[in-house]
Order: sequence, then structure tokens, then C-alpha cells
Amino acid sequence: MTETSKAARKDLDAIRALLEANRLPALPGEIPLSNVLVVLGDGSVVGAIALEVACRRGLLHSAVVAPSHQGKGIGTSLVASLVARAHELGLRALYLVTGDASDFFARSGFSAVERTEVPREIQATRQYREQCSDSAAVMCLPLSTRL
Repeated sequence: MTETSKAARKDLDAIRALLEANRLPALPGEIPLSNVLVVLGDGSVVGAIALEVACRRGLLHSAVVAPSHQGKGIGTSLVASLVARAHELGLRALYLVTGDASDFFARSGFSAVERTEVPREIQATRQYREQCSDSAAVMCLPLSTRL
């Protein structure tokens, strides 16, 4: 079983290196560490994912798994843990922008949405503005409120 945990400050350099190596955008500095999740393997970060919160909605950031650890369920575990974190925060929906991982996220329950359906709060985030090219898919996972 893959164990996901909240990132520690000491993990940030490894996360940055993993994102760079996979040509993914850097984590925005405004995301609190409590919303950055990692999987450790052999004493180092082998997977990471982050959540930016914008008015009861979330934007998934930088889901990444080291190539040597892909196919082991790490990505699925990270997404499931991020969804759990979104529930903890009482978010209504999660959004993401992806160039080539639509099939992966669809298996986790995300569905493609039209850009006109994306709430203004999400459209206003830096990642959405800067990383959402015309060819990128925008996806959403509605979250039910837990009582």
C-alpha cells in the first residue's frame, strides 16, 4: 500500500526537482504545506500533488510521480488523498488542467468540462491563467458535502 503524507519543508527541493525533471509547472508559493502531499520511497520524494483553494473550490496542481515509480498506484493514491483533503476543507469541487493525463484523471472520477463552466475563482488563479493553453483539457470532480 502506498502511503501519502503532508509534505514537510525539507521535501520542497525534492518536489521542485521532480517537477522540473517532468517539465511540470513549479508549485506556487502561496499553497500551504498542509495542501501539498507526497509519497516517499527509498527515503526520497517519489510523488507529489498539491491543492490550491479558491472560494470553496480547489485546483489540483502538479501531480507528478517519478518515472521509476510509475505504474505502482502512487498517482492514484495521491489523487485519492487530495480528494480526501478537499473533503476535509469542505470544498465543493476540484478542477485541474492537463495536457496529456485526461485518461488517468478520468479513472479517478474527473470529467472534462467546457472552459465556460469553470468558476471565475478558478479562472483567476495563476496556474489556470498561465498554464491553461488552448490544447489543455480542463476537468472537474464535483464533491458531495460530508455531514
